[in-house]
Amino acid sequence: MVGKFIGVGIGPGDPELITVKAVKTLKLVDAVAVPKTHADAPSMALSLIKHILEERMKPAEVLELVFPMTKDELEVKKLWAKNALVIAEKVERGKTIAFITLGDPLFYSTFIYLFQTIRQKYPHVALEIIPGVTSLTACAARAQIPLAEREEVVAIVPSDLDFKLIEETSGHADTLVFMKCAHRFKAIIPILRKAGFTENATVALVRRCGMPGEAVTVGSLTDAEGWVIPEDYFSMAIVKRSEFTINRR
Repeated sequence: MVGKFIGVGIGPGDPELITVKAVKTLKLVDAVAVPKTHADAPSMALSLIKHILEERMKPAEVLELVFPMTKDELEVKKLWAKNALVIAEKVERGKTIAFITLGDPLFYSTFIYLFQTIRQKYPHVALEIIPGVTSLTACAARAQIPLAEREEVVAIVPSDLDFKLIEETSGHADTLVFMKCAHRFKAIIPILRKAGFTENATVALVRRCGMPGEAVTVGSLTDAEGWVIPEDYFSMAIVKRSEFTINRR
């Protein structure tokens, strides 16, 4: 029997935003691998698919893989290698393992590093990736803001990118998407103005998209200067040079 390792995107947080293929896969695999920041931490990803696992004829094995938030590169590589070995050994025994991840497996996902490690160390392991609805598209839908049309250029900016690089990127983009940005979005506004975004540029701030406590605010760049923005890891801002007054609320 041949095993396989499958990266499964389960969507941005709304349990209904998961593909039919992902659901079918989760009902058939032998085990579900779940990323956690530490052993005792609850898994949001696992909670979103709990109802799917409960519908299985046969319970799936749940593998809790710890990926702590650390900048110690040596320690990180050791953990990737350790977790990759766990996956590879099960696949070599003919098991099919699904690694669940919020959003899409290849969009700012923990899966990417595990996927790369397995490819390097265990090239014989069969791999598959099932895409998922990203936070990027989900937030745009909730704010009802087009990400791009005609020849517009879109740039996706990580939360802690250097301000100078943000300014350089802003000068070449029509739409900017700031990931996990609540903690410093106010500091970015002057940079956007310097890059040519006017006071009427459209800003959409989406927090906890598809989750309990979701909040969507749409206004102008000037409006955003007065917003109270609670710090929330699950936050995203979409900024467009063009003005969409019909969406403001």
